Order: sequence, then structure tokens, then C-alpha cells
Amino acid sequence: MQGWRARLGGKMRHLRMAAMAGISFIALTGAAFAQDYQQAPMLEEMVASGGLPEIAERLGAEPRVMEPIDEIGQYGGTFQGGMVGGNDRNLLLKFTGYEPLLAWDRDWTGEVIPNVATGYSASEDSTAFTFTLREGMKWSDGSPFTADDIAFFIEDVLPEAKLFPTKPGWLVVDGELPSIEVISPTEFTISWSQPNGLFILNVAGVFGTQLTMLNKAYCSQFMPKYNDEAEANAAAAGVADWAEHMLNMCGVEIENIQRWRNPERPVIEAFRLTEPYVAGATRVAFERNPYYWKVDPEGNQLPYIDRASFSVNADPQTLVLATLAGDIHFESRHTNSPANLPLYVEGQEQGNFYISPREKLVGNQYNVSINLTHPDAAKREIFGNKDFRAALSLALDRPTMIDLLFFGNGVPQQVAPREGTPFYHEQLATQFTQYDVEQANAMLDEIGLDGRGGDGFRTMPDGSPLVLTLAAVNALGGHGDTAELVTQYWQAVGIDARLSSMDRTRFYEEKTNNTHDAVIWGATSGGIDVYIDPRDYFPFSTESNFAINWGKYYINAGGEEPPQYVKDQWALYDDIKATADPEQQAELFQQILDITAEQFYNIGISTATPSYAVVSNDLGNVSRDTPVGWIYPDPGPENPEQWYIKQ
Repeated sequence: MQGWRARLGGKMRHLRMAAMAGISFIALTGAAFAQDYQQAPMLEEMVASGGLPEIAERLGAEPRVMEPIDEIGQYGGTFQGGMVGGNDRNLLLKFTGYEPLLAWDRDWTGEVIPNVATGYSASEDSTAFTFTLREGMKWSDGSPFTADDIAFFIEDVLPEAKLFPTKPGWLVVDGELPSIEVISPTEFTISWSQPNGLFILNVAGVFGTQLTMLNKAYCSQFMPKYNDEAEANAAAAGVADWAEHMLNMCGVEIENIQRWRNPERPVIEAFRLTEPYVAGATRVAFERNPYYWKVDPEGNQLPYIDRASFSVNADPQTLVLATLAGDIHFESRHTNSPANLPLYVEGQEQGNFYISPREKLVGNQYNVSINLTHPDAAKREIFGNKDFRAALSLALDRPTMIDLLFFGNGVPQQVAPREGTPFYHEQLATQFTQYDVEQANAMLDEIGLDGRGGDGFRTMPDGSPLVLTLAAVNALGGHGDTAELVTQYWQAVGIDARLSSMDRTRFYEEKTNNTHDAVIWGATSGGIDVYIDPRDYFPFSTESNFAINWGKYYINAGGEEPPQYVKDQWALYDDIKATADPEQQAELFQQILDITAEQFYNIGISTATPSYAVVSNDLGNVSRDTPVGWIYPDPGPENPEQWYIKQ
């Protein structure tokens, strides 16, 4: 980890860093076999019929050379995957949507490597970053991918309140959005007046794909600035205004489901959409992008796979059955729970698959968040009392939960960075993790919850009922099972805790409206990603479930002003962004965690359980040890474009 920090720090301080070393290799290798490029048979037919340009023209002058995990693959076949419900959009993002300017290496050692950009340079004060794009790279419709596409997002889309009412925090420095200077079609500089020392980390993370997502030539047609008929076209499409029309047609933001609903939208990804993810869809389908800009070392254009098809399943169990039947090539998202592992172990031979262990690099298996900004004043006062949250934590029998839910995998821990990383904080990780019903009851009595109603549950200090509803997404089976046990333990200390199982859409509606009492969700960053997505450690965004209104305030999206200790954390985080010194960044983050530990925002259950993927024996070049995360959006960084179906 120390080596990673040193390498990254060096990259951020020098005008040409280690990642740039790959430029010569890529350019020279591309030139060496430019005349020998190979393409899929389905594309050969299109070229022969005049429907496509020759492959060298489609690839451009500097395709990225992608080393396969095991071997040169075979062309052809349809990848079969599975989704759950009508809002499983991020499965698609992780499979085919990870194409940032710079990317994580496959093992997530912290190396930032060239991808869409062949390299970058940074000013000494981390205020300006210059990127070089691949010459001749194209969108899936054959139009050039240039610096103007990046500028379109930064200058036209990002500042527009109708498109981005909430600005991405990683692109805002001291309230300032970035500026961009287009130097040439393949070179541009992004800058701020103040340092942004975390910018390159964010560029390589999942959020960095935002910069490369929008094709100006296509998406600008929906904006009045570029098209006088934009409003009229929106009305003809039956939507409220040009902004809604553009959102529907371009998606605009990386997590918008609309990006998977328009097959006409040009992409730079390995696969282009053919059957959209609309309401009621039973399948979402893709086909290879004929202009994809990556090749293997022998000059074969990627992807190897012709098509990808994802069944839309009503629930996780349906997907489990499809996987056991051998109908799924790869599954690592909804059905890889400890409870399902015995089924998969027993069904490997009949289902023609194997189990690939994977490591979760998160801060906890589950994060239980009590709403500290609750709109009900009486509940807010109780929920905001640290002793109330500590008592609820002490009421949980974590060793038993780990045995029942996780088959003994994991140790009791709060939501905290992982041990062994530079960010580990012992107090935060270990406090209030012991099972102590007597102490929990005593603490609840002491804060004024000593009254009981006729049902035996504790009442508010004024004698009215105290009901604590814990929301869980029903499509995420492990969430509901864990939440059910949590509510039972809370009931045992007199809290009228109730589980509310709901679909993801309603779950997010309640969060957005700040009407939730408490939610359960998977914890996020636990290692090098704590800088990029610290949502669990202070009110950072609308995903900081324990204080969404404070998170909104931080990103200038309304909300409400928080206490001073939260402002202190924000100031420390701003200091982290203001330096490129990794040692100083780590020290500042420890100060943030000191406050997190003192305030005790979230209740954790266990260190992350070992994860796994179920992989068909017919699918080649799949990593056996890819990390699992969100900032590292697995399996994207292991490059599914080099997976192949064994013929």
C-alpha cells in the first residue's frame, strides 16, 4: 500500500508519469501490425458488403493493446447474463460502461493506466491536468471521438441545472466547476483555480466514466443552444421540455437508467445497445461495437464476443435457478450470497460452471444507518443521540449473526476502513461491537426511553409510541435477511423495530425525500477508495444515508446546514483535495475518521464476507481473483471485452 501511495504521488507531481511509459509501446505495437489487424467474421461480412469501412480506419492510429488474462480468444457467441428487477442499471454499467480516460489496473494495486487517454500530465500544484486522446478513435456510429466531446460535457452539460441539479462532488473545488481548454482534437486541459489533488483517482474510478459518456454531435441536438427546434422536438416526443428529452435520449449521468434505453445513442464501449432496458422488458441485449478501439497483442479487434443478452428476472431466486441450470455465463452481483454458496458447490458439474473467489474491498458487509436529519423533530432528537445508536449497536449479537447469515465468515466490526490499509482506525472499527443487552437497556433508559406502552415496547419521553422502521431492498436478498435479524435484536431491548421490504425505486424515493427512519445498505469504501467515495465516514453526498440532508447541503443541492463537527470534516476533506502529497492526505483522512469515531454515524455488522462469482466453463479469460467494489466497478476493470465463449 505504501508503494502504491508513493507511485501515485509521483504520478501526480510529474509532468509525465509512469502511465505515459505505455504510449510508446501502444503506438509502436499498433504500427507494427496495423496491416495485419483481424476482425470478427460478422464484421468481415459488413465490410465486404460496403456497410463498414476497413478495420484499420475504424480502429484509428493508436488502438489500445489489451493483454488477455489467459490466452488469445475466439470470435463469436452470445454472452448470457442476468439482471434483477427494472432498475438494475449498474450491472450494465459494470459490464460494459467502464471506459474512463484513465483506468485502474486489473488487480487494483493503485496503478492508474492509459485507457481512452494515452496519458496525462499534471501541474505541480494539481490545478491543471492535460490529457492526450487516441488519434483516430471513434464512437460506435463512426464519428470521431475528440476533445470537443469532453468539452461539451464540461462546458454545456455539467453547468446546466436542468441536467445536473446536483453537481458531482469530485468535479467541484471550493464551489468552482472545472474549466477546459481544447488544445487540439486529441489534447485538452481541465483546470480549477484551486488544487484538486484527488482528480486523477476519480478519473480512474467509476465516476470518471462521466467525462467520456456523451457524444456532442448526437446529444447537442437536444439543447436549444445548438438546435432552435429542441423545444418543439421535445413537445413532439411528448415530454415536458428539452432537458427531459435530452435525459431520455442521452442519459447524461452515469447512473441514469435512460442511458440503457436508447439504442441510437453513440458509445465508445465494447458493446452497443440493441434491445433497451425499458419498463416491462424481459431482456436487455447488446451487439459488438464495430468501431471499438482495442485489440489483443495479435491485432485482433475486441471484443471477442459478438453479442450480450441479459435476462430481466423478477427476483434473485429466479436468477439462481437460471445459473444452476447453466443458462448464465457469469454472475457476481445478486445471487453470490453465503446462503447460496452450498447450492452452487453442489450444482457445479450439472450446471457446467465453477466458483471463482473474489475479495470485497469494502468497509463492512452491511451498513445500518439511522436518519440523523429526520423531519420528525421528536424522532430526530432521539436518533441524533449518540447513546441511542450505541445502544442499538450493543443490542446486536454479531457472532451469532455472522454464523447464521455469513456461515462464520467475518468478524464483528463497525463501518470502517479495512485493517491493513493506511486508513484503518481502530476505535471506529471496534467500538460498541460487543453484545451487551444489559448495557443497551441501561443506555436506552438513561436517555429517557424508559417508559413502556401496553405492547411492551419503549415509548417516546412524552409517552407516544416510538416506531423505528428499517428499510431494505427486496431484490437484494442478503439485505432483507440481515435487516430481519437486526429488527429482532432491537425488539429484544424494547424498540418497536419493523422491517419494511421494498423495491429499489421506492427505497430511493424515501431516501431522496428524507422520510426514512433507517436503512440497510452495503458499506462502500474500505481501502484506497475512501478518498473517492467517503459517503460512510461523513455527510458527503445523497448516498450518505445517515444524514442525506447534510450531504445535500455539502454538494449545494439544498438540504440543511449541519453541526460544526460535520463542517470540520468537510474542511479536512477540502484540505485533502488541496494537496497531492499522499502522506499528508492520509494524515488528514485520519483526522476525519477521528470525528467519525466520536460521532458514531453508522452501525456495522461484520467485516466483509468473501465474495465469489459463478462462471461458466464455456467462458474464457475470466480473472480468478478480481476485487469487488464500486469505485472499482467489477468486472469492468478486468476487461470483459477480452472474455470469450469457447466454441
